[in-house]
This record gives sequence, structure tokens and C-alpha cells, in this order.
Amino acid sequence: MIFTTTEKLHFVYYLFVGLLSLPLLTECSKIRLVGPSRCSGRVEVYHQDGWGSVCDDHWSIANAEVVCREMNCGTVLESKTSAFFGEGDGMIWLDDVQCTGTEHSILKCPHRNMGENDCGHGEDAGVICSDYVRVVNGSNRCSGRVEVHDNGNWKKLCSDDGSGNNADVVCREINCSPPVAQAKVPYFGEGPKLDSVKSNCFGNESSFSQCTLQETTDICPAATVVCKHSRPIRLMNGTGRCSGRMEIYHDGQWGTICDDRWGMQEATVVCQELNCGSALSIKYNAHFGRGHGQVWLDDVDCTGHEKSLSDCPHRGFGEHDCDHNEDASVICSESIRLINGTGRCSGRVEIYHKGQWGKICNNWSNKEAAMVCDELNCGLPKKSQEVYHFGDSGLRGYTSRCAGNVSSIDQCTLQQYTGRCVGASLSCSDIPPLRLVNGTDRCSGRVEVRHDNQWGTVCDDEWDIKDAEVVCRSMDCGTAQSSKNSAFFGQGQGDIWLDDVDCFGNETSLFHCRHPSLGENNCGHGEDAGVVCSANIRLINGTDQCSGRLEVYHGLQWSSAASVDWGMNEAAVVCREMNCGDPVTLSGSYGEGGKPTWYRVSCKGRESSLTQCSLAPYDRTSQDRTPEASVKCTGNVKLSGGLNRCIGRVEFFDKGQWRTVCAESWDVDDANVACRQMDCGSTHVLTTAAQYGHGTGLTWDNQIECSGMETSLSQCNQRPFENRSCNSTVIAGVICTGGLEVRLAGGKDECAGRVEVRHGDVWQTVCDTDWTMSKAQVVCDQLDCGKIVGASGSAHFGQGVGSVVEASDSCFDNATSLQQCSLNGFREARCGHDHDAGALCAAQIRLVGGSSQCSGRVEVYYKGQWGTVCDDEWEMPNADVVCRQLGCGHAITAPKSAHFGRGTGPIWLDNVECVGDEVALTHCMHPGFGANNCGHGEDAGTICLGSLQKPQITLSPAPEVNWGERVEITCTVVTEQLGGTFTLKRSQDAFKMEKYSENEAATFTFPTVDFSQTGSFFCEYQKKLPNLIIFYPQGNIADLSITVKLEKPSLSLTSPHAMVIYSPEKISVTQGSSFSITCSIHSTYPRGSFYLTESTLNTTKAMPAFGHSIFYLAYFEFPAIDYGSQGEYSCVYGINISSRSFSSVPSRSLQVTVVATSSSVALGVVVGGLVALLLVLIIVYLVWRKRRWGAGSLVQFSNKFGGAIKRDTEDMSNGAPDARDQNSQVTDQAHSRGLEDPNADDDTPVEAVPEDLAGRVCYELEPLFLS
Repeated sequence: MIFTTTEKLHFVYYLFVGLLSLPLLTECSKIRLVGPSRCSGRVEVYHQDGWGSVCDDHWSIANAEVVCREMNCGTVLESKTSAFFGEGDGMIWLDDVQCTGTEHSILKCPHRNMGENDCGHGEDAGVICSDYVRVVNGSNRCSGRVEVHDNGNWKKLCSDDGSGNNADVVCREINCSPPVAQAKVPYFGEGPKLDSVKSNCFGNESSFSQCTLQETTDICPAATVVCKHSRPIRLMNGTGRCSGRMEIYHDGQWGTICDDRWGMQEATVVCQELNCGSALSIKYNAHFGRGHGQVWLDDVDCTGHEKSLSDCPHRGFGEHDCDHNEDASVICSESIRLINGTGRCSGRVEIYHKGQWGKICNNWSNKEAAMVCDELNCGLPKKSQEVYHFGDSGLRGYTSRCAGNVSSIDQCTLQQYTGRCVGASLSCSDIPPLRLVNGTDRCSGRVEVRHDNQWGTVCDDEWDIKDAEVVCRSMDCGTAQSSKNSAFFGQGQGDIWLDDVDCFGNETSLFHCRHPSLGENNCGHGEDAGVVCSANIRLINGTDQCSGRLEVYHGLQWSSAASVDWGMNEAAVVCREMNCGDPVTLSGSYGEGGKPTWYRVSCKGRESSLTQCSLAPYDRTSQDRTPEASVKCTGNVKLSGGLNRCIGRVEFFDKGQWRTVCAESWDVDDANVACRQMDCGSTHVLTTAAQYGHGTGLTWDNQIECSGMETSLSQCNQRPFENRSCNSTVIAGVICTGGLEVRLAGGKDECAGRVEVRHGDVWQTVCDTDWTMSKAQVVCDQLDCGKIVGASGSAHFGQGVGSVVEASDSCFDNATSLQQCSLNGFREARCGHDHDAGALCAAQIRLVGGSSQCSGRVEVYYKGQWGTVCDDEWEMPNADVVCRQLGCGHAITAPKSAHFGRGTGPIWLDNVECVGDEVALTHCMHPGFGANNCGHGEDAGTICLGSLQKPQITLSPAPEVNWGERVEITCTVVTEQLGGTFTLKRSQDAFKMEKYSENEAATFTFPTVDFSQTGSFFCEYQKKLPNLIIFYPQGNIADLSITVKLEKPSLSLTSPHAMVIYSPEKISVTQGSSFSITCSIHSTYPRGSFYLTESTLNTTKAMPAFGHSIFYLAYFEFPAIDYGSQGEYSCVYGINISSRSFSSVPSRSLQVTVVATSSSVALGVVVGGLVALLLVLIIVYLVWRKRRWGAGSLVQFSNKFGGAIKRDTEDMSNGAPDARDQNSQVTDQAHSRGLEDPNADDDTPVEAVPEDLAGRVCYELEPLFLS
């Protein structure tokens, strides 16, 4: 292939463009839309070799905008929630996605860890994008430069002839109102170099794809459109066009917006949508007067990047809990704004003049720059020697001349500049809205925020580590180490501006987090919140606060740390200073920081801070590929002395030392936090004795008091024991669910879900083949979850990830076998995740304090302890479930208020809501075990009709039967209420058979069973009365197993010369001779194959079996045997039934030895003749002897013409006809009796004939086969 110079340039150009596109193609391949068109549907992402959906928590128009861009679709039209496009299956990969709208992939938006969610598929997110049209660079989604999708590419639309037909179709397709006539053609910037098309629309089309498009090479102006927004907004009662009370138009009338959660990000969207300048401030409590009519919006939650206020998440139009005293307001700058900056106080300067925006040319003075910063409440301009450039635009340019004491750029004289104008850029210092007071350094202290030019504190209600992370980021500090409550850094003064702050942790400002209106609180300064951030180091891009890429604060800036000489000494100091325990690994994939300055770190390992180590500048050249230093630490909590990292005594790291935690105040809430922090699930069992050892002997003396919702123990309240020290002999310990050999995932609690077993740190799902109730009971027992009530299959609780293992008897026989398999490994299964097994357990219940076992206070057994049920929402359907679970018939009443006396211990359940048909009380809706707001004065009770017998189940002929056999299952009940309906069910699926019977039993028949009938069966019985249906309790479980049993096959030889079938254990065969091996079996399973295996060379030959009825055989021929064929042979019979393979045990083996050919053919013939003669004589003798004694076995001799000499059939099991003559009959011969022996009753023993006599006769002399 030869390129010209021009072709080379084109080739290089396209290659370069292609390489640049690879990352985008890679990302795009990880997302798809499942729906009616390429640009609308359920959002799914690809991860770990499988597609999964996205949860709709925090799903917004900004998220949808990113998806539309990533899918190369047009303008975003709607973001859809609640599985609008149907429920997906498999994993839910993403949750809490929070895009700004500018990201190139949804995977680049902030979100939870992949696969971590609290959703079901009923919350799957979706999007609707326009397929053929997009408007770009506009002030809202209904205005901008028009581009159309044609022949697989986006193209520039040329401006039309002024008819407006094109604009009508565009506005209709992007769900906006008709276009607004413009006196001047609006300018929306220059787009990329795209191909151009002209269009011809009639104006009534529903989509631009119905218009006629024609490509053109002419230079044409880009088409622009300004559509009327379907939900316009306005500001009322303000001092100008850009300030006032917020109102929005909906359903034919204007209404106000409630100020709940109203913040600067909402104001930013409003100011942009109204074509005003920057957002200056927000106002609450009807600052510009009370509105009238409807309150349309409440709890508006913008990111600040939306094009329209109605695109922001909110409760829904007309859904609110406000009145007009809470009307929200906003103040925007009217004439000045900063565009394309890094924050609200930096960007390219634009000015509003004569009804349109223009740019200020870059020849202005410091005085004008200071005036703009002040007008925007952004402090002073940054140092003049720093150069900032935030891009340029094609807007009209102006020069400004300010005279006198003007306070606004709008008051200066503006003159259009006709020459080349480079837009001015500005970066103001900004007045920090946040500070830390009374701490030990710049990165610790009481949190104070600035509002209305006054500093105020933050209340510690809901204050946690995620809020602290936002504060630390805003203060340019390192990692958040702890959040402090109860005025830890002293009480503040003045207003308490914020309360109930609820951050996700990725916000850039505390004001961007959810919170009530500023100044609204129910706190005092004794509840002032504080934080402690790392001041000198931080870990970036890690999975938690104790892992990531290292950056050091030195010389008033953050710099990268080089991995040169980076070792355990340096990592130990970092982990110690971060209060993160000990280093685990020194490398990881934490991205690149790209900092301009680098340092080389050197420590001895005993320093308490990195500032005590040696820091030397590291000059990194452009060719240098040295990575940045990184570390993963253990964290400040670990479990020691147990079988794995999720079991053991609790140790807490503080001030460079590990200490055991005192167990005197240790409870399940504390243990839950420790397990969560260790990524070990939740608490399974608490321990307080020193069963996991005493550790170093140092004890953490403070009481740890967690609510159970914290993410780390350091967030929990801690206080010293009053007037005493802790009893150090009691040591806190815990067994977390992640330390068990098995767990249930995907269910509503830890006692229901997909079965997953652990090997090492890897979790695997279990195949539902051979999954039974008895095996599922082992899981329930291991989890302390009570009795098994359902052993499901077919991924009933959703599909898992990773490998799938077998539900073998050797692993699920009992707790010990499960532990051994977890330690040694499980056998991998052949099925996929669509066959994941599940289990549904039910906690044991009882009725206490009543007149019988069928009345009393309801108590539940959970985690080794009996506890009560609160009577909130306690109704008759709940009591009905209790009665049926206990076999006590129906409920008569459901007493409340501790009718049967107050119980003791925990209150396990509250707000229980049953439908009435659940099989167990714990399967009803409830907040979770232990979640309640009750006392024992609210204990619930139940009074039942009486005791009812469970129906019994029997399997005939046995619980384990062969494939194809007839099986009968009989349900029997002892009752006086005869004449009812029996129902046979299987726990693994929805199988159900019903039969009405006037008697006490009903039989269900399976004429020929196959593997689909395998499972755990149980019976139900119900009796219909005129006004009542009596449901009897569910019967016991019976497991039906379907197997394929194959007998041991036989191996025999056929001599072509001596015409004998025999079964020796070993033979010697002359080289070059021919002989055959016959494999046979008695079996009811036809269409199988025989496999002849030679063990020395490990070779196998296969041959299909033939025969009829119950006898099948195959013939393996050796036409000219050589030394390579000698070895030990055996037969195996294999069969395939319902896509499953089965094989018999090997037959008795045959040792074949090959010997050299005799030098004299004549001698061979003579010897052969003598052997044949000897054989005939022996046989004649044996026949004579057998006839004399009147009993014996028939040996069959076959020749190649089909003739047969008959002998005892007791040897038939070791012989078979020659396959070369299938006409030979395989028959069982009756024993010949001969003349009756007068001494038949004599006890004289008769010598037995050896079973392989023929073989001995043939082979005790010279070899039989002669060539």
C-alpha cells in the first residue's frame, strides 16, 4: 500500500481522531437504554460481565442529560423513575447518582460504589431523549443552536427562509411551547465543524425526521430557536427585573414556591433561566411579600446546572406542606455575570446592555475589577500578577469608563468596541462562607457559616462524617477524621444558621447539602457542631477515608508525593496520623493527581506526623513515569483473635495504639457500626467474655454509645465511665454476618434472600439443582433465623455475581460440613445465575401468659433471645398469621396494650403489617428486627380459635426414586372437618396441585417422574364453611429426589478361532493378532454409549450401545494388535437424560499383554490344534460331569456363522454375543435337571467350577491367537 503525502496526512488525522475516540467508545459500550427507541428506555450499565440497572434515588434531569449525551442522542426531554420502562433483572449497579450535567459519562458522576444500593427493580431509572433534534448552548433547554441527526451523524441545521415551520417542529419535538418571535437573531455561539443540512418542514410534523433534509456544502448561518417554556418562571414584587418572589406557571395559573431546602444552587438556575446575571442571595419567609393562589413547588433540590427550575427534583406540582408565609425569593445581579469560571466568583466578564449580553474587553482597570467583585459579593480581585483566562466568546465587545463614586458597572459609560476584543477574565478572592473556630490548627474547630453578613453556628442534629467531609473540602483541608457534637470546641454566639444538615459527602459547599431554611432550628449553642480534618496530609480517590493517593500540604499548597523510596515506614506514619491503624498495601489504582509540585518523603516509621519526616522536592520530567505514593490502611477498628477478619474482639486505634474495647456498655448498635465499618455486614452474635483473647492488655476506657446509623465508631458519642474505670476483664467482641460461612442477600432482611456461601473473602451463589428444604434449613440454623419455610430457585431473589457452586450433600448436610466446605472450597456448578438458590426462614414464635398455647402475648425468638412485638398497627390479619403459624386455627381477637402482661427483654418487631396469607409473622412488612419506639406496655397479644393438626405427607415408593418411575404423594389430615381441599405445593417454585376429598386423604400421582419433579413438597388443607374458611397449618416437608442408577457393566472377550466368550482378568496376545472386547449391561435406560478406557495411556474409545428391552452392549475390535495397545482395560456405560450426564462405575478390569510372534508358523498351527483338541476334550468331560450331577451353568460358544454350543447361563453376566452377528439370540437358559439323583438330599459337597475356567484352559498353555 502506497500513500501520497496528502493521503498520509489524512490517514494520520483519522488515526488520531480514532484514538481520541477510544475512551468515549469504551464508556459508551458500558451503557444502554432498554426501551421503545434508541434514545428512550431503562438505563442499564455494564459491570463485572453483566448488565444491571440504575436506581432512581436522586435521579434528575441533569443525570438524564449526561445519559442522552453519552448515548449520542438529542436534547433531554424527561428523567423517568419507578421503573417507567419496566423492571430490569439482575444487579442494580448504580445508586444515588448525582451528575452536574456536564460529565461525558454517567460513570463519571458521583455515585455509591458499584452494586451498593438500597433499592429494588421497582425503582429502576429511565430517560427520554429526543432522537433527531438537539438545541445547544442556550440559556435553557428550550433555546439554542439547532442540530439534527441524519444518517447516523449530528449535523448543523441551516437557518430557514423565515417561515418558522422548522422552529415549530423543533419546539414541538423537544416538548417546549411554540417559538417566540425575536427582533434580532439570537447568538448561541459557534459550534463545531459539522456537515450542514437544509430542511423543508410543513410545520405540522411531530418529529423532525418527517421533514425533508438535504445536505449542502454551502456556507450557511446556523439555525437558532427560542421556544416558549412550557413552565415559565417570573420574579414578582422585587426592586428590578432580577429580584423578587419566585413564581412558576403551571396548569393555567401562576403559583409560588416554598422555601424548604431553598438554596444558592436553586437561585443559580433561576437567574440563568431568567437571563439575569449571577445569583447574589436567597430570601426566605415571603421576603418580597406573600403570594396568592397555589403553592406549586416544595423541596426543590437543584444541582445548579439545570437549564430550568422545573427540571430540578421536587415533590411534584401541588405537593407541599407550606403556606404563603414560606414563599421563596431570589436576588440576581441584573447587569453583570461571570461565565465559564471555576466557581461563582470567577469567570469571563459579561455585561447586560441594551437588552442583550455582551463582553467587557480586556483593557479595563483594577478599579473596575474591584467594583465587579464587590457587586457580586465576592470580596476583592485576586493578586494582579496571577493571570486568568476563562475563554472568549463571539458576543459584542464593550469598553467601560467609570467616573466618580459609582458602585455598579452598569453606572459606567459603555461603548461598543469595533476592533478585535478579547474578553476580560476575573477571579475574585470570595468571602469564605465557612470557618473553623477554636480548634488546634487551621483544619479543626467549631463550624461557623456566614449569612446576611453575619457568622453563625451549625446545630449537631444529624451531624456526621459525611457533613464533615464537605466542611474539610470547603476549607481546603485533608481527609475528615471525625465529626464532633455537643459544642466540643466550645459554644458559639449569635445565630444558629443551619440544622439537620444532610450531606452525601461529595458536595462542594455545606449550603448545597439538604437542610431546612437558614435560621430554622430547635437547638441551643450547647449543640454546636465541629470537625477535625487532617491538616497536612490527605488521601484522594480511595474507597474510604483510610485509603487513596497521598497528597501533602507544604508551602501553603497541596502537592503530590512521589513513590520513590516509598515503603512501610512512610506508610505507617501516614496511617498513624490519619488515625487509620496500620498499613495494609502500598499501591492501588487511585488515579493521577497531576499536581505541579512533587515531594519525596522519607520517614523512620516512629514519627507521629508526616511533618516530622524529611520532605525533599522531587523534579519530575515529562518523560518520568514515577507514580504517586498511595496506601491502604486497616482503619481505626479491627476484629482480632477470630477465625477471619469479621469475627473477634473489637480493637480501636487512637493516638498510635490499638486498645481493646470495654464490653460494659457494648450493645448491638455499637456492634452494628463496627461490622459496617469493617464491611462485614451486620451483627450476628455479641460477645463480652474474653473468648478471643485479651490483646495487648490496653483498654479503651471510654463508653462508646452509637445510635446504630453511624458509618464508623469514631462518629459515635464517647464519654468516660462516671466515677470509675471499666472492668477490663469483659472485652467487647462480635461475630458479624460477613464472618459466617453463608449469608442471604437480596431479601428484605438477613433471614430471606439469595443463598451465598463464602470461601476466603469471595462470596459465591448456590445452584438450585438438588436444592432442598433440608439443605436450606442448614442455612437458617447457621444464621439463627429459625425454621425454613421456602427453598426457592430460579433466582427468586435476583441474580448474583461471581461463580456458582453446587448444593452438594457433603457441604449442606450440617453446620460442620458447611464450615469445612467454606474452608476448603466448594465444587463449581454448571448452571448460571438464573438458577441461583434462595431461602426463606421464619423466626420461631410463641404465645405466653394465656390460658393455653393458642392465646397469649406474642413473642419472637431472634438472635438467641425471646422478645415481644409492639402493638402499633397490630390488627386481625397479623393475629391470623400468628395463629396459622402456630397451628391454632384462626384468630378470634388481637389484644393490645400488654393484655397478657408486660414482657421482658427486647422488643423485636414494631409496625407489623400483614396481608393475612403470609406463612410466618416475620414475613409481614416491618421496619426490621429491633427497630421500634415502644415500651412493654404496648406488647401485642393474640387469641386463636384452637389447635389444628398439620396435614401429613407420604411418598411412594420412596423419597428417592429412579427417573421414569411412577410416584404417588399422599396428603393425610386428622380432623373432624372432612370434605375439604388438599393442596400439594413445592417450596422451590409456584408449583401447585389441588384435589377435593370427602375423606381424610388425597393422593397426587406422577405417572413418570423426571428431574423437574425434584423438590421439597408439603401439603395444605382448608375447609370451607358458609361464612368462614378454615386454613390448617402448613404440613411438614418431604424431599423427593430423582436419580439415575446404573449397574456395573461387564467386560468379556470373543475368540475368532476358538469361538469362545470368556472373562479373564488378564491375557497375553500375540502381536498382530486380532481380537474383540464386548461391553454389556442390564439397564432400563436406552440410547447410551460404552466407553472403553485404557488406564496406562489414559485413552478412551466410545461406541454407541445397541440392544433392546433391558440388555445393551457394544463391540470394540482390535484388528491387528501391537505393543501400543497393551494395558489395563475397563468398560463404563454413559447416558444423557434431560441434558444431564450419568455414568456407571467401571467394570472389572482386563490386563492385556502383547507378546512376540512365534518363529515357526507350523509349530503355531500344531500347538493351536493341540490346544483346540484339549479344549474340546475338557468341555466334553465337563458336559459329561455336569449331566452326571444334574446341575450346572451353560457356557455359550459362538462361531462366525451363528452356530452355538450351549453351556450354563450363570456365566451370562460375563459374556455377550459377538457384535458381528447380531442375529445371535441373547437368552436366559433354564437350569437342566437331567435324571433325578437318588442321593439328591445327600450333603456331599460338589466341587465348584471356576468362573473363568475357559480362560484358564485357553491361556495356561501357549497364546491362543496365532497369525
